[in-house]
Amino acid sequence: MARGSKSRAGGRGRVAVLLVLSCVVFLVFFARLAWMQFAMADHYAEKAAEASSASYTVEQHAARGAITDRNGTVLARDKTVYDLYLRIPAPPGSDLQSTVQTVQALTGGKDVETQLAAFCSAVSAGELLIQESLDSETMTAFYQAGLVQTGAVRLAARGVRSWPDGTLLPHALGFTGPITAEQWPAARQQGLAMDSIIGQSGLEAAYDDLLQGQDGRLLISMGLDGAVRTTVQQRSATPGSTLVLTLDADLQRALQDALRNRIETLRTTAAVGGGRECNAGAAVVVDVKTGGILAAANWPGYDLNDYRTGYAALAADQGAPLLDRAFQGLYAPGSAFKPAVAAAALTAGIDPNATVNCTGRYLYYSGYQPGCLQYGHSGPVDLRTALEQSCNIFFYDVGRRLGVDTFSAMARQLGLASPTGAEVSEAEGRLTWSTDDNYQAGLTLMAAIGQGNTAVTPAQLAVYATTLATNGQRPTLHFADRAVNTASGQIVWQYSPRFTTVAGGEAVFGPIRDGMKRMAQTNRYLREAPVVCAAKTGSPQLADTLPNGTHYVNSVLIGYAPADDPQIAVAVVLEYGGGGSNATPVLRAVLDAWFDAG
Repeated sequence: MARGSKSRAGGRGRVAVLLVLSCVVFLVFFARLAWMQFAMADHYAEKAAEASSASYTVEQHAARGAITDRNGTVLARDKTVYDLYLRIPAPPGSDLQSTVQTVQALTGGKDVETQLAAFCSAVSAGELLIQESLDSETMTAFYQAGLVQTGAVRLAARGVRSWPDGTLLPHALGFTGPITAEQWPAARQQGLAMDSIIGQSGLEAAYDDLLQGQDGRLLISMGLDGAVRTTVQQRSATPGSTLVLTLDADLQRALQDALRNRIETLRTTAAVGGGRECNAGAAVVVDVKTGGILAAANWPGYDLNDYRTGYAALAADQGAPLLDRAFQGLYAPGSAFKPAVAAAALTAGIDPNATVNCTGRYLYYSGYQPGCLQYGHSGPVDLRTALEQSCNIFFYDVGRRLGVDTFSAMARQLGLASPTGAEVSEAEGRLTWSTDDNYQAGLTLMAAIGQGNTAVTPAQLAVYATTLATNGQRPTLHFADRAVNTASGQIVWQYSPRFTTVAGGEAVFGPIRDGMKRMAQTNRYLREAPVVCAAKTGSPQLADTLPNGTHYVNSVLIGYAPADDPQIAVAVVLEYGGGGSNATPVLRAVLDAWFDAG
């Protein structure tokens, strides 16, 4: 009996332990269940939502910064257009099939179904681009159909480049466009989206990092029923900076008008060979204190607003309106080169009062004896008079004694056939050297009056004129002055003017400036200008000849003003212009516009 009682007592103990263990297990289970149902309810609801939803990102394009002149006149800016996107899946309260049919009807029968099939085969949710740049009438139709209000479609704002006056500075401003395949690897490293618009040429390309801003990105999570669950702004869109140029829009317009008017006047009034054949030209105006470009004109030109639609006609035009003659046109400078020879002579120690006897023909070589037209001079001629009257004999003799390499090296120091530093594509140019394949002694004489193998751009001539005006301070040209935060107006980048000193100072450049000041007084247009200016003309011969055997000539002019305290420097080239003096009305128009205005 004692043994049985002990056995029953042990059995009851084990049952009690099992009951306790069972209670503990059930308590843990119920605690876990309660924790999952209450404490973790939001977490599991989110997980459940994720399992029945899809996410996609929407790029929010930043507005590209405007480009303005020095006074705030807008030269280039973004115009807002709207693109149409179809939301997939359709949001609650809308039907995808019905939406597609309505979209096709409102967009003129666009095959949306084919686009939709391809899109859905790749992703489960997102937005399909249907049409870009909707007109206001089509946008109104989508609102009237209720598709925008229900969220079935989305109208996304985007900037498209526009130009209030596309004829102002078209060559230098340049273009924007989609990233190309070749540009994509570098663009991706910069964090740009594949469909980003970037600067492709001119100032748009040179300052793209300041102008483009930063696109925004929105993460959208939506259920398979089309309902948007969450939107997360991953990155806010930041507009690009406004680029402020040194350019003066009023002066630019005046220069373009003067260039066009002068060419048209010559074509209708000048004699054959005297400018009647003139059909193109270029001119550049520079602020001598900073090297900033105040104006840069080409004729013929074009309107940036018509560039894409009219490209074929522009490219086929025999007048080559797409050519940036100011920076890419190469021209012999003619007698406008003579100050460079004078600078080399004075640097070498030649007395500016020493004379050369002008007899009308240079007789040093028996086989080559070029002449001089002797405009208002003959007999002994010093350096100042040689510049004033453009005496060829003086510069033939001085050039021969110096040697072509000496005066060409000086010309390069002064800015000819050297990079200007401007933020646009430019031609290199060339000078005449003793190492040239066609070199012979007579070529030195031709090079000394700005012909031979020498060819430079109008922009380089403007640098050259500035260097002469400032006693040897050669500027680095630039279009941009600063970049400004569009929202705050704070300056985020500022250009620092750069100059290279050409040795010589007043001893070298003073006599040259005297001669150029005297030359300007021999011309009626310049003599009657609102300020006293200094100038040097050139009439370089072209290969083409007239029926009488004489050569056609271009018109070349450099100048600066005021003569004794220079503010601006100018260079003008007229193709087939008939002689340097024919370019002086263009310089006069610049002086009138700049000094009468301010």
